[in-house]
Amino acid sequence: MMGQVKNSIKSMIILIVVATVSLGFMVFELFDHSRAKQTALQNLNELSQIKADRLAESLILPLWEVDKDWVSKIIDSEMQDKQVYAITVSSERKMFAGKKRDENWQLVQALPDIAGDYIVHSNNIIQDKEIIGSVTVYLSQKFMQQTLFERLIREAIALVFITLFVTLILILLLNRVVVQRLQKILYVTRAIANGDYSHDLHVSQHDEVDLLASGINAMKKNIQQREDRIRLLLDSTAEAVYGLDMDGRCTFVNKQCLTILGYESEDECLGENMHDLIHHTRNDGSPYPANECHIYEAFERGEGTHVVGEVMWNKSGGSFPSEYRSFPVWQQGEIIGAVVTFTDISERQKAEEKIQLFSQALEQSGEAIVITNHMGVIEHINPTFTLITGYSEKEVLGQNPRILKSGSQSSQFYENMWDTLIYGQTWQGKVINKKKSGEFYPAMLTVSPIKNEAGKTTHYIGIQQNLEKFEELEAQFHQSQKMEAIGTLVGGIAHDFNNNLAGITGNLYLAKKAAKALPEVVKRLNSVEQLSFSAAATIQQLLAFSRKGIVEMHPLSISSFLKETIKLNQVSLPENINFQLQVNDTDMQVNGDINQLQQVLMNLINNAHDAVKEKDSPSIQVHLNRLNVDHNFADRHEGVLSGEYACISVVDNGTGIKPEYIEHIFEPFFTTKEPGKGTGLGMAMVYGAVKTHGGFIDVQSSQGEKPETIVQIFLPLMNSDQAVFDSSVNQQVMAGNGETILLVNDNETVLETGTDVLEGLGYAVLTATNGLLAVEMYQSHRADIDLIILDVVMPELGGVEALKRIRTINPEVKAIFATGYDRLSTLSTDQQEMTEKVISKPFAISKLSQSIRELLD
Repeated sequence: MMGQVKNSIKSMIILIVVATVSLGFMVFELFDHSRAKQTALQNLNELSQIKADRLAESLILPLWEVDKDWVSKIIDSEMQDKQVYAITVSSERKMFAGKKRDENWQLVQALPDIAGDYIVHSNNIIQDKEIIGSVTVYLSQKFMQQTLFERLIREAIALVFITLFVTLILILLLNRVVVQRLQKILYVTRAIANGDYSHDLHVSQHDEVDLLASGINAMKKNIQQREDRIRLLLDSTAEAVYGLDMDGRCTFVNKQCLTILGYESEDECLGENMHDLIHHTRNDGSPYPANECHIYEAFERGEGTHVVGEVMWNKSGGSFPSEYRSFPVWQQGEIIGAVVTFTDISERQKAEEKIQLFSQALEQSGEAIVITNHMGVIEHINPTFTLITGYSEKEVLGQNPRILKSGSQSSQFYENMWDTLIYGQTWQGKVINKKKSGEFYPAMLTVSPIKNEAGKTTHYIGIQQNLEKFEELEAQFHQSQKMEAIGTLVGGIAHDFNNNLAGITGNLYLAKKAAKALPEVVKRLNSVEQLSFSAAATIQQLLAFSRKGIVEMHPLSISSFLKETIKLNQVSLPENINFQLQVNDTDMQVNGDINQLQQVLMNLINNAHDAVKEKDSPSIQVHLNRLNVDHNFADRHEGVLSGEYACISVVDNGTGIKPEYIEHIFEPFFTTKEPGKGTGLGMAMVYGAVKTHGGFIDVQSSQGEKPETIVQIFLPLMNSDQAVFDSSVNQQVMAGNGETILLVNDNETVLETGTDVLEGLGYAVLTATNGLLAVEMYQSHRADIDLIILDVVMPELGGVEALKRIRTINPEVKAIFATGYDRLSTLSTDQQEMTEKVISKPFAISKLSQSIRELLD
């Protein structure tokens, strides 16, 4: 209660005023009481004097006559006044008569020894100037004091009422004049303390309270202006800012903080635990305990912290990478909180990643990159520049790109380049530059200006692509074009040539059959037949080198194949040649065409034979090894895939190949042999056949004291069971059982000969000269026809398309394709859907008969 009084100005003022008024009244009453008492005492003294004088006169006669009763009656008469306590009459110094009051204030006889606080007055009784006695009057102060007390009580009651009235009036005045205005001031000051500056104090009387109100208004304005300036500064910063108290609760936030976090009002953050609100989870999604948070280190260590990369969480639940700083807030030597600034670094991280990507692209680019200032002074190069030119970064920084100048370009060339660059355009062209070693190299150079925001050129960037490999590829392309041209030429004649050979071999078969009784004739016919098939093999070689031939791939054991092929070739070599085969791995299989591979090996051995025939100790060695081609090896050889390969090496100690010839040896019709000794197609055929098998070739040769040439053929290995090479050929001719065959060919000779051969084998034959007639013939005789043999390339309608139409009539029809060469690649395109057997012209009658029986039986 006393604490509330002490804390209330109104109560203190009322208490002081009441105390002051009460004290004044008390002092006045004390003074008045004292004065009234003195007056009453004086009156009692006067009364006692009067009574004593009157009794002294009244008692003269009774005392003279010594009439005690009379004296008593006079005393009783005076004792009617209750203020008289006692009256005594003495005569001759002895008590003559007297009365006093007892405790009940009743009259009793008095004794001479009356003691007490009484007003006493004595007079002598004089008769004829002679003192005959004395009378003493005792007046009691009891009734005087009682009267004074009653008066005091009455005045005290009046004082209380007066005090209450004054207090009420004072309260009303204080409420109106002081308290209400002070309460308004208190309300406004509390609002200011809470940051509410919307209230103003009204000033009208210009008294002390109004002076206080004016001061508070001025203070509020200054604080508001100061806070507005601080708020303006905080809201104008690009960084988010918020404050924390010692419990981690938010004390303020700026506008950018609300924007980044997605909150609309600061009320959503004020008073909240900011760690739980925006910093509760780590980058990996695991909880982030507050006691491990670096923000709170500002509290614990009293120094700022700086963290980059931790995530914060916005209102919608999304996260973003941040960079934040936390600083302690000091007040009077104690830390009272912290201020935290942070930014969303999402865009910065993207920009840094982009810059890092550009930097990595610059440093890891396969092209040489050089950056110069606007004067052409080199400021940066990438590692590829050093790799291509041989100049280190230390050697070229501060230099001009003219250190690469080879003299192959004219001054006009460089003038045109600079004219383009000065106009802010990109220049591109082919140049011949010079390496540090002095070696020249071709390059495609692109120079672009780098401009600042004002559009002024500040730097130049030059990108230089080394064209050495490109020109090698260009040479290979030209080689491929040459081979394509030869292939087109070969493909153009292969079909007709093989048709002619097919007619010849068919007639030879019929002639031999007719001349069974003439052995010499049959012998000659066999020679002609062998020559015909030899001519067909030549065509197949041409097709193989052009990679347009029909290839029959089968799994085969490469070691068994080599052993058989070496046996066939060894008998054709002179005995003085040291011819050896070394097989280092027998468990290797490849998917290959045995005829092509035999031709490849035969061509390589023949070339080796030609190279060593003039040597004193000629040597030809064939090696078979397993090679695991890794990425490094594959990168050094164009078009090579990594994996396991069978490596066939043919090594001779001949004269060697000149370096300038090596890059041309696979070109068609290129030969270093004497005229009439070589066609220039052998190595071209080898190249085409190896490429058909998915392999590659490497040639190494040296001349001098120990010349040597190594030709290596790499064929990809299969992961299959070991294939067994079987060089035997089944020559049995299998007869028919009267089945009907539809023979389709646009060559009349082949058609006529084929009819005779098939009829000779015991078949009935129907013929058609093109695909359309074949479809019509099948529609008419579908019930009779057991098998169709179709040429692939024919006018009107080819064999493949004709069979498709026939299949719409009878999906189960059986067919064989007979072809010399399908230049339109129809079979290779449709083989995924069509599984018909294909035989190449010219074909042996035995093979034809066996193929027919495979389908019909």
